[in-house]
Amino acid sequence: MIYRLTLAILLFSYEANSQESVPLPVGDCDVPKPLHDYRHCNFNGRDLSGADLAGSLLNGVNLQNTKLFDCNLKGAILIDADLKWAMLSGCNAAEADFSQSDLFHTNFDEADVTDAVFFKANLFGASMNSTSADGASFQHANLKDISMEESQFTHCSFDQAFMMRAVLIDSNLTDSSMRQVVLTGAALEHANFTRTDLTGSLLNGTTLTETIFHNAILTSARFTNARIQAPDFTGAIDIPTDIPIENHK
Repeated sequence: MIYRLTLAILLFSYEANSQESVPLPVGDCDVPKPLHDYRHCNFNGRDLSGADLAGSLLNGVNLQNTKLFDCNLKGAILIDADLKWAMLSGCNAAEADFSQSDLFHTNFDEADVTDAVFFKANLFGASMNSTSADGASFQHANLKDISMEESQFTHCSFDQAFMMRAVLIDSNLTDSSMRQVVLTGAALEHANFTRTDLTGSLLNGTTLTETIFHNAILTSARFTNARIQAPDFTGAIDIPTDIPIENHK
């Protein structure tokens, strides 16, 4: 109870003040704790499963191949961090900032990245299956060949992201913004794009099996050579002419 109260006070203090005015204490690389500065550390290949690094500074840190199963990265700053092949399955990374980080083949399965930021991050080949990511930002990110099955991505921003061959089967993207996104060859079976803005996006060669586009905005979106089987465009705005009318509701 005392620990939780102390952590809550520290988190409140950290969020109420800028990093410049209230610098975090330098952390011990061998004994990670929340609300510390670890920018001097190298965690390459370490097993940090269950580690509590909430609110910590990890900008530019080498976390390649690091095991972070069930970790706590809530509110942590990981700008430009190297997390290639890292395992973050089951982690709480809500509100964390992964901007411009290298997340090549990083595993976020069953993790919580609600309201996290992945601006210009490299998520090539990453895994976000059964992930909670409501409100997260993936603007300008590289999500080529990413697996995002059975996940929650409502109220997210993917504007100008590169999502070639992304797998979004059974995922919920309701009320998200996906303007000018490249989804060429993506697997979108049973995905839900209700009220999603897909203006100017490229969905050429996508697989649309019972995909839901209720009241979605499809202005200037392209579906050339899409494999279509009973998608639902009820109430959709500006349905493209390259979608055969007999193949959708």
